Amino acid sequence: MMLFIVLALMAVAAYMLRRRSRKNVETLYGRGELFATFDIVRRVLIKGDQTMPEYFKDAIEYHGYRPFQWSQVGGKNALVITHPDDVKFLLKDEFNAFVKDPTFTEKFDVLLGQGIFNVNGEMWKDQRTTMSHMFNRRLLRERMSTVFGTHAQDMVNILRTPAQSGESYNIQTLFYCYTFDCINMIAFNRQVNSLAGVEKDVSFQRSFDVIQGSVIDRFLLPWWKVNRLLQLSASERNITDHAKRIDKYVYEVVDSYYNEAGEISDDALQGDQTMTGLFLEAAKEEGKTYTKQFLRDMVLNTVIAGRDTTASALTSCIQHLCKHPEWQDKLIAEAKEVFNGNTQEALTFDDVEERSPIAEAVFLESLRLNPSVPTNEKSCVKECTFPSGVTVYPGMFVHWFPIATNRRKDVWGEDAEEWDPSRWLDGKAKNYDEFMYTAFHSGPHMCIGKPLAMLEGKIALLTLFAHFRFTK
Repeated sequence: MMLFIVLALMAVAAYMLRRRSRKNVETLYGRGELFATFDIVRRVLIKGDQTMPEYFKDAIEYHGYRPFQWSQVGGKNALVITHPDDVKFLLKDEFNAFVKDPTFTEKFDVLLGQGIFNVNGEMWKDQRTTMSHMFNRRLLRERMSTVFGTHAQDMVNILRTPAQSGESYNIQTLFYCYTFDCINMIAFNRQVNSLAGVEKDVSFQRSFDVIQGSVIDRFLLPWWKVNRLLQLSASERNITDHAKRIDKYVYEVVDSYYNEAGEISDDALQGDQTMTGLFLEAAKEEGKTYTKQFLRDMVLNTVIAGRDTTASALTSCIQHLCKHPEWQDKLIAEAKEVFNGNTQEALTFDDVEERSPIAEAVFLESLRLNPSVPTNEKSCVKECTFPSGVTVYPGMFVHWFPIATNRRKDVWGEDAEEWDPSRWLDGKAKNYDEFMYTAFHSGPHMCIGKPLAMLEGKIALLTLFAHFRFTK
């Protein structure tokens, strides 16, 4: 009862504090702020039968993919868009008019800090410019592909036992360990072995997952700061506890780059071809210096980018392939051709770059229906009007949902809800620009790690299907 009283008070406050909105724009399910507040909290937080992206995917379909607005708990109006022209306007044409809102960055500060996923403006631009040195073609060929191929073979060895016995296996957990071990090696030259179940490495991932899940609760509970201050909720207590564990683990990586004088060690950077080493080397050449706290933030942002997104995509690939055995047949045939009888060898960049159209199509199509980041938001800082005719004002949120944009029938055809990798074969991929397909973001924020993710995903799929067939 107390929860509903508090929610009612917050809903009234949202109604009283709401910003200007367009009267010609539909509201969520044609209802007012009270409905939006209660319905979202009821379905997502209390009943728990839908996630936020799933809730809004259904709402977007209900509104016929037209823009609509809703009032967030706390008083700010939010516009929901899905049309590629509106997405392009948001992410490219008026790029500087929309930023990450301070309420977002504050909630994620404990995990992302001042890393690239949690900052705006010059801080974001500075990090992106420096990080661009990490993803060149030479490094993909000479270093990263070898790491991916080696760890993919580790997955094969792990799966042999359950495959022979016919027992089920949690493939998602395996993929998260695979991508975690890979990103640690290519980013920090850190030999971890969560695939083998080393407790220290598995424990870090466990803490990482706990914090991510607990931070999401902050978006559903307007009084989260009180919970944090007084440690009233289990989620805030989890954040406090697991943040300490994460910091202990990460600072071991950071400290390895410093000498006894507390300065970046030239010896540590000598010949270092890891992502962190290249970042620090580029920063040094540009006359930039960073604190240990900042490097801690960069490490965690890198782990999120390198672990979660690709692991989620690979899990989705297996789910869809289990439902489409005919595509498993095609992928198995391609894997045999790529390996050319040497299935015990680790695949390399040259093995897969021009020889894996099926694996690439499977990966891209799975990300279309199940994008690793299904929703995103920006805060408006300048009044402007979208191509759809809707005007937004400073302080309003704008939400876009790749999970919905990637399923629009006017873009992808009447079979938009169906998983069909052939969309990406025989030159058809050129029909889809980055604002129709936003799985890797778009505009200036286009994911600079896309080539890495594609290579890692293709090597994993080809290696696994050279040895196994999967069922659900």
